[in-house]
Amino acid sequence: MYASTSPACSTASPPTSSHLHTLPKEDEYRSVLSLGFGTPVDLTSTVVGLSLATDAFPRD
Repeated sequence: MYASTSPACSTASPPTSSHLHTLPKEDEYRSVLSLGFGTPVDLTSTVVGLSLATDAFPRD
């Protein structure tokens, strides 16, 4: 993942997990939060300022 232009990146690995990559520095993210697939990703304390629902993401 190229991190220099985005403060956060969310990836999904259905049907088990989703991942939030944050703290970009140069060409990588320094922090990864793994959550159960379908769990909302809380970005309210970041510059994005929202909560990302993952329960409607395709599971196949």
